[in-house]
Amino acid sequence: MAQNLQQLKKRIKTSQNIAQITKAMEMIAASKIRKAQMTVERHNPYAKKITYMVQKVMTDKDLHDGIELLTKEKESKKKLIYVISPDKGLAGGLVVNLFKKFVSYAAKDDYIVAIGKKAINNSVKYNYNVLASFNMGTLFPEYGSIYPMMDIAEKFYVSGDVGTVSVVYTKFKNMLVQEPLAKEIFPVKPDKDFVDTGIDYIFEPSSAQVMKDLIPYYFEVEFYSALVNAYASEQAARMTAMKNAKENANEIAASLTNIYNKSRQEKITNEILDLANGQQ
Repeated sequence: MAQNLQQLKKRIKTSQNIAQITKAMEMIAASKIRKAQMTVERHNPYAKKITYMVQKVMTDKDLHDGIELLTKEKESKKKLIYVISPDKGLAGGLVVNLFKKFVSYAAKDDYIVAIGKKAINNSVKYNYNVLASFNMGTLFPEYGSIYPMMDIAEKFYVSGDVGTVSVVYTKFKNMLVQEPLAKEIFPVKPDKDFVDTGIDYIFEPSSAQVMKDLIPYYFEVEFYSALVNAYASEQAARMTAMKNAKENANEIAASLTNIYNKSRQEKITNEILDLANGQQ
């Protein structure tokens, strides 16, 4: 029996419209990824130099004297955790995987700063101690936008209310792989993989003062890197999700078109048979 041709035509049109919308969203995400990569490439030399100088002081025993107050763990066991998520969905399993990592890392009495509407909604829904919230936005995060977020960490860490400052975000590895990560920023710890170039420096007035002056820039670099990675991961995940949705919609449209053509042919054949039978 021939299927309802009008219903099939509507379903085919709907599938084609979905394919067009998801293709447009895929292209938008792809353009944002390119901008993110260019910005990261420009940011990397500055970030690497700041990180190198901090690790230089951290690993050199002669230079390390006098900076323990900036690097040792505090008595408080509470954590200040920044969790960075997209504002919108349609990014595959990115948000789900991020919050699995967040839930496994955060305790109910930790202080939470939620960045992104998905982070805000989930943190409030599960009764975490949310201090502040910020929207992630759809545009590439500007460097100046991090300062109000950073002020919270400075207040709570310096006062000793929290023992560690961490950020939970999705690290961008490549277009297909984005890994949820919980990274501790404070206290600053020596990097086991750090390689010293062997160049000697003279620090004025002292290595401790230089380290103290570098710490805010170090935090900026680490925090902005997490924000950029989260943004790039969101666009990569959305691009992949929209590509898959587009391909699925095209496949459905092609399959329905075949069914439509067969049904129409069946209807025409039945009408011809009815005419032939009527003439006999």
